[in-house]
Amino acid sequence: MGTYLTGTYSVLHTSGTTDFDNYVYSAVHFMKAGTYTINGTSVNVTTVNTQIEIIVDANTTTVNDFMLLLGNPIAPQTKVKTGLITATGGTEQYQFINIKTGLPTNG
Repeated sequence: MGTYLTGTYSVLHTSGTTDFDNYVYSAVHFMKAGTYTINGTSVNVTTVNTQIEIIVDANTTTVNDFMLLLGNPIAPQTKVKTGLITATGGTEQYQFINIKTGLPTNG
């Protein structure tokens, strides 16, 4: 069972520290009443210090100074870089994953 289902969080990020590339946010805490856009939907918060449990989509959420995002680091095994990883001076380096071993191989 994932930590987003149990309500366990290891990070609390503000609008200036959000990092959707390395963290998944599964709750939003509102520090001020108002209207917020979460996952493309307007949420009207009428009570200060309200929290909703939701997986936050970076592309359709507007993070502001009155929101705290609660989440966890993305597991390293789900963040495997494949394809072109460097291209400098005409020298290109690719990284591929061996599907039998799960280990990266450079080609």
